[in-house]
Amino acid sequence: MSYYKLIFFFFCLSYLSAFSQTQDIVQVVNIEQYRGKEFLLEGKIFYEDNITDNSYALLSSVSIDANGKPIKMPLFNDNAKVYHKENDWSHYELTGKVDKKAKYLAIGASIDGNGSYYFDDFKLYVKDGRNGKVEIPLKNAGFEKDSLTDWHLANINKNTRVSISLDNAASGKKSLFIDNSGVKDTPSFGNNPQVGKYMDVNGVKLYYEIYGKGEPLLFLNGNNSSMWRFSNQFQYFKDKYKIVGLDSRGQGKSTADSTKLTYELMAEDVNTFLDKLHLKKVNILGWSDGANIALILAMNHPDKVNKMAIMGTVLYNNDASVTAETNQLLRKQVKEMEARGVAKTSMDYRLKMLLLTEPHINPDSLQKIQAPTLVMAGQYDVVKRKHTELIAKKIPKSQLIIFKGADHEAPEKIPDLFNKAVSTFFETK
Repeated sequence: MSYYKLIFFFFCLSYLSAFSQTQDIVQVVNIEQYRGKEFLLEGKIFYEDNITDNSYALLSSVSIDANGKPIKMPLFNDNAKVYHKENDWSHYELTGKVDKKAKYLAIGASIDGNGSYYFDDFKLYVKDGRNGKVEIPLKNAGFEKDSLTDWHLANINKNTRVSISLDNAASGKKSLFIDNSGVKDTPSFGNNPQVGKYMDVNGVKLYYEIYGKGEPLLFLNGNNSSMWRFSNQFQYFKDKYKIVGLDSRGQGKSTADSTKLTYELMAEDVNTFLDKLHLKKVNILGWSDGANIALILAMNHPDKVNKMAIMGTVLYNNDASVTAETNQLLRKQVKEMEARGVAKTSMDYRLKMLLLTEPHINPDSLQKIQAPTLVMAGQYDVVKRKHTELIAKKIPKSQLIIFKGADHEAPEKIPDLFNKAVSTFFETK
């Protein structure tokens, strides 16, 4: 590999590392001629251990510009459990779209936790209207070579063992083996056994963590996520506030039941949760689904909310509120899940349907909100700007910020700017 390419790849990986808490195996391919096209990444993964919320492997990708900088956040197949087969090779798929500004696509797998995994048979396709599905050649996609020079490793723990294995292969004779059995869990926000607790709330067990002193600041996570997505905000605010991290029902470490998922239900969960902690007039930072929950809580239980900062909020899902591309992707993902026989009772399926069918908030009902509210979105958010402006207009004591150049992932992609805006809002009397 030339010196230029070596520097370029490490430049790519440095950006990926900044955006990810996972270990990553990556191959970068030139995708310039397929800008704007849909792609399909396939790969096979064998779990030596059980899949959990804190120990898993999945496929990942990110579009990269000519300077080696990721254009958006990495894309993961966040419904990893859907593909998983116990004690067998699991065929994983990740679909997405090559960014129109991309020159390269970094593809591979991301790993978290202390499990051990085999990887094999990576394939990349691009959907071309003229030629149908075109396969993009990958180097050493089946790991039959003894060398890993065609792949690049990022964020690998010092106690992780990476090797080419003859013990287990989906095809051929070899596979990639990543052994994290020697990796010790490091307590972190959202995964801290010494701090985390469970609370029985409305028939489920909600997982939460509390840190520090001062005014309470409650973090409410987005769809199919958990409090750890607020890691940047936790580090920024932990010395100023009493941080209350909460995983919404059926997400993160929290459990679920068969009750139909609605944002009203989850807002009632939060209300009961705060009652049991004897907390009133809390500050709230809600992101995406968490912002929807915060809105409903503030409308129905004004005594619980002091101030709230909400990012990427919707009142309903239609052509006026959410980009067409986003809903097309969601419907496609649902159809793919149904085609694979995914149970409609699974949380992955239910959470996708939640995004498509909820919420149902009348804009005029926002006038009931008494709490000062900071309404935020990215310039290129999945939530349309006019919809965000409508929300800010209807809330009596609101401020509006549209982060220039940012998207729905602003809390992770521009944490310094985002945290400063939220902090200024909370601290202004």
